[in-house]
Amino acid sequence: MTTASTLPQTITVALLGNPNTGKSTLFNALSGVHQRVGNYPGVTVEKKVGRLRHEGHDFQLVDLPGTYSLAPRSPDEMVTVDVLLGRRGDVPPPDVVLCIVDASNLQRNLYLVSQALEMGRPTVLALNMGDVARERGITIDAAALSQRLGLPVVEIQANRKRGLAELKHELLLAVEQKFQPPESPFPEAFRDEVQRLSEHINSTSSPSADGPAETPRYLVERLLLDTGGYLEHSPWVTRSPGLLAEVKSARERLTVAGAPVPAVEAMSRYGWVSQVLDGVVTSSGERRVTLSDRIDRVLTHRLWGSVVFCLLMVVIFQAIFSGATGAMDAIEWIVEQCGEWVGGRMAEGTLRSLIVEGVIGGVGGVIVFLPQILILFFFIAVLEDCGYMARAAYLMDRLMSRVGLSGKSFIPLLSSFACAIPGIMSTRVIENRRDRLVTILIAPLMSCSARLPVYTLLIGAFIPARSVLGGWLGLQGLTMFGAYFVGIFRGDRGGVGVEKKTVLKGKRRRS
Repeated sequence: MTTASTLPQTITVALLGNPNTGKSTLFNALSGVHQRVGNYPGVTVEKKVGRLRHEGHDFQLVDLPGTYSLAPRSPDEMVTVDVLLGRRGDVPPPDVVLCIVDASNLQRNLYLVSQALEMGRPTVLALNMGDVARERGITIDAAALSQRLGLPVVEIQANRKRGLAELKHELLLAVEQKFQPPESPFPEAFRDEVQRLSEHINSTSSPSADGPAETPRYLVERLLLDTGGYLEHSPWVTRSPGLLAEVKSARERLTVAGAPVPAVEAMSRYGWVSQVLDGVVTSSGERRVTLSDRIDRVLTHRLWGSVVFCLLMVVIFQAIFSGATGAMDAIEWIVEQCGEWVGGRMAEGTLRSLIVEGVIGGVGGVIVFLPQILILFFFIAVLEDCGYMARAAYLMDRLMSRVGLSGKSFIPLLSSFACAIPGIMSTRVIENRRDRLVTILIAPLMSCSARLPVYTLLIGAFIPARSVLGGWLGLQGLTMFGAYFVGIFRGDRGGVGVEKKTVLKGKRRRS
């Protein structure tokens, strides 16, 4: 065991977990206001770094992007692997990895944990959402799980900040104690092939400008499993003559040995997960249907889910007009009073005209639409926080597949209604490169909030303010809904055109 004096001056903790496991909630609870947000150089992935002080030690928290697997298929996904391997110059190598898992879905979450353990970093497991697991009749023996994994397991409830003191203490102990990685879950034949490829790389690699550096075993393993070809263009692969031929031969030998690539990874890791959870997780046998389950049955239903989605859109755009009227009138009155007050204290002339009509009038003509923009942003934020965005992505998957995209494209495109820039940045959640590029190209075709003043001006000028359908709906609100629907239809056709007529040609994705 190391002494406190030998610990790093600042302990770097990498937070890793599947999406929707409470990872960001835990990051915010640990770091509080001591955090900063930016982007990793060269990619669109957001970098969140926070600070924490515990028992006289400084911690730097690095919130890694949520992911289901450490199998990189794009530069954005490669960021997480590089951070864990200590291969990024802008982030220190992590001293400990904090894996956050959903207690109600351990089997899926531990797949990612098994990959993280192969990095050889000290690891602490945070067992979150235990209340959800108990509602579903799932009981977990945390002590037995810790013994099976050979690492600390801390039960927490991130949204209520429960178990955080014990978690901080275990993070400190994990750095002090020597970490012994568990045995690889892969069969012996696969491990032998990885070893053979590692020796080939070390013996044939030409020196790089940065000097000789040993290729991590995990990357060699991923190269063997990567049938998509992303890692084949990595510098450490091109510096090793004949490596790709050796990889192809290794895959053929594994197929003969009954461990075909890439299926061997799923078989090995899920087999390991089943052994770890055997006797650790018990279920009552009958899964209690919760209120959330009943709501999901409606929201994700092919018919009723679509009806709810359309009704929500109508309500949102109706609220933009009816809910913002009072605030808009108040802003207009304030701007008018400011203009009169300033104009009454200035002499007639060009300067007065510039300030009253140009500056005050011009700014007022823009900020008068601020209430409508804020209402739109409010609804989008509520839909994200309550989890409806994920349901809408599932619901829209079949529709998006008709233009060769997946349901994951729906969230960036819906975000583009607020602003195309964050919508484009959010496309990093899309794994497929072609789908990601198509989504980026059609995102500006959505009617963003910058067009809202134009729509409002035209609708106010040409559409009468009268009620329709028995007085339940306003004609202006329905027109606004129609204008946004035209943007959706235009984006749909634009996406099809991009696929058929440009370098992004490809078969449409089938549902």
